[in-house]
Amino acid sequence: MGKANIYRLLRIARDKKVKELAVDLRVAPGYINAIENGNRTPSVRLKYNYAKALNVSVDIIDTFENTNGVFEKTMLKLLQMICDQDDKNKSKEE
Repeated sequence: MGKANIYRLLRIARDKKVKELAVDLRVAPGYINAIENGNRTPSVRLKYNYAKALNVSVDIIDTFENTNGVFEKTMLKLLQMICDQDDKNKSKEE
């Protein structure tokens, strides 16, 4: 798991679609996907705007971006699995 997954987890936790967040941040949806997949690193400004758009502290993002501890990786993996399951359940409901 890459550090960028915190971006996806926060977006999912706030029940936002990629396209919605892209509109809020005034970037292309593909750019959001690239950040979430770890292929791009958001600028400092975009990171702050991302946090604002999702109503979280940028400190939360920084905590997960700047840590390589086993506990944090395990928690992030667990949250990823929960979010993936939620995505599957939402898809079935639609």
